[in-house]
Amino acid sequence: MTYASRLFSSGNENGPTTVGVKSDDKAYIKALGFVPKRYEAETAIVNQGEDGDRAFVIESGWGCISHDLAGGQRQILDFALKGDIVLPQTYTGTALETFVAQTELAVFEASTKTLALGAANSPRIASLFVETLVRQRALVAQHLTNIGRRSALARTAHLLLELRTRLERVGAVTRTGYACPLTQYDLADALGLTPIHVNRMLRELRERRFLEFRQGHVRVLDRLGVTKFAEFDDSYIYG
Repeated sequence: MTYASRLFSSGNENGPTTVGVKSDDKAYIKALGFVPKRYEAETAIVNQGEDGDRAFVIESGWGCISHDLAGGQRQILDFALKGDIVLPQTYTGTALETFVAQTELAVFEASTKTLALGAANSPRIASLFVETLVRQRALVAQHLTNIGRRSALARTAHLLLELRTRLERVGAVTRTGYACPLTQYDLADALGLTPIHVNRMLRELRERRFLEFRQGHVRVLDRLGVTKFAEFDDSYIYG
């Protein structure tokens, strides 16, 4: 599935405001047929091999995008976060990947034809649609580099830094870090490691005083140091 940066603005008078469509475009999208839906945690929203003609805008929660393998294994391609656009990658209308609600997930949902119609009638939406494709390619390139060339420790740090940066854009990071519902099994499936190896990497990152992941919360202890170690450049996120 391909997904994007931000469609809906975030923040308030006293907080950060991130990239998003104007209020008239937001109303236009809803008028086109995007409807709010809520999915319970661990719900399979789109299954690989099924009809994939749906588009989603994440309002809150975490989603998981993966490719399923025989025997029950999976490769997590990415996580869908607040503000992301999720478009099923399809072949002749059949989804090539699985989209699951990692936590309780609130979305705006419509046919992909609805989004295409919106792009045809709103330059702002068309621009965001193009941004979706560009950002998806950039993220996939980084994730491929992670698994193919970075060490296990660096790739673990890189992913946690990426998630922090993406959440920071929508005001979901505090001074003490960010909430992260991922298990070591989830991280293993995203990083191409075993859960035991992930556990060791998290322990080493903590011992090096780079960052710590405890009880569903990630705290960066040495942002400059871990950023340099993981060779993390957030330009592929900010574009």
